[in-house]
Amino acid sequence: MIDKMTHDERLEQLMNRLAESVLGLSDEAALAETSEVGADPEQEAERTRFVLRQASKALDNVTERLSNLGHTINSNGWRGGRWGHHFHSTCQTCGSFVSFTPATGEMRGEALDGQCPESGQFAIPRREASRK
Repeated sequence: MIDKMTHDERLEQLMNRLAESVLGLSDEAALAETSEVGADPEQEAERTRFVLRQASKALDNVTERLSNLGHTINSNGWRGGRWGHHFHSTCQTCGSFVSFTPATGEMRGEALDGQCPESGQFAIPRREASRK
């Protein structure tokens, strides 16, 4: 049987198995493994929290920007790119592509170029205050 998985798919599968194995560890076992390699468990925990907070902020930023443009992105529809450095998805309404990199906050894709053409939302021009 021919293996039809791409390199990226095999890598993603491996990363998922590694994450599952870490999640399966008890707190005591995780602390012991961290200490065994000479790392400070508190520093590692804080570093992990920081990375996760930054990734969450980047996701919030791209989600807000897309929403403001009328695009609809399935929050469970983000897929990781090679090595998990970036994530990509498409607008459920028009199919426009978007990607973002959690580490840098960089956003790319045609979905960011303007309003979703299929959303039925149009920008409402701001009215200037009259000076009477």
